[in-house]
Amino acid sequence: MRPITAVTSVSLPNQSWRRTDLATFLFVHGAFQGGWVWGRVAHALRKEGHEVHTPTLSGCGYLAHGGLQGFDLCDYLSDIVKYIEFEDLREIILVGHSFSGMICGAVMMEVPDRIRHALFVDAIIPESHRSFVDLAGEAFGSMLDKNRQEDGTVTPWPLKVFGVSGLEAGWFEARLRPFPYKVFRSPFPGDFDPHRVSTSMISCQETMSPFIQAMALKAKGYNWPVLMIRSGHCPMVTCPAVLAGKILEQVASASA
Repeated sequence: MRPITAVTSVSLPNQSWRRTDLATFLFVHGAFQGGWVWGRVAHALRKEGHEVHTPTLSGCGYLAHGGLQGFDLCDYLSDIVKYIEFEDLREIILVGHSFSGMICGAVMMEVPDRIRHALFVDAIIPESHRSFVDLAGEAFGSMLDKNRQEDGTVTPWPLKVFGVSGLEAGWFEARLRPFPYKVFRSPFPGDFDPHRVSTSMISCQETMSPFIQAMALKAKGYNWPVLMIRSGHCPMVTCPAVLAGKILEQVASASA
């Protein structure tokens, strides 16, 4: 049985945000996961009156039904852009985590007029025309190749990489699914302009990966506001109420 960790309250940065600045949030999950991973953060934000969307990428989560061999980064860019267009979302707070920084960065370039603010939660900051493997280095590329399956997918990383343990571990691990290998090696589709959209970052202090840890410094180099959170790589699972509060804090600061 899934352990119950209900989000009962979120401390907002100020009362004026609660009363007048309700927002539309679009959360994009990372590799191997699905929209389910944002469920508790979404619950907390909806309790405060915000509109929250947590789409699941093709072939992930409950949509994991094979046929992923040809999927690349542009397919996932299309998933999110089409979701925005079909739902007619505007003035979006776009939130990405981990690998989905690559996706969100592409969305920022594709539909900047639809995005009010972008927020990277321990997420990869893309670079023009470079793939995730290009950014992460050859050691990651070798590990990726070793984990490649015959069906063109990669098996999920060990739980310790996600920073999830204890009561949440079984619930989290049971929902992880293989992810397309090709997506990790797909170059970013075009130029990435870090100032095209108002953007900030939340960095997790206990993340294991030095590559992901370095994203905070990269964000500061772009003059993005950076908040630190005491958490492993998946705070939406391990401390969702704290993360929801930090998200509202960053967005409120960007709107000031």
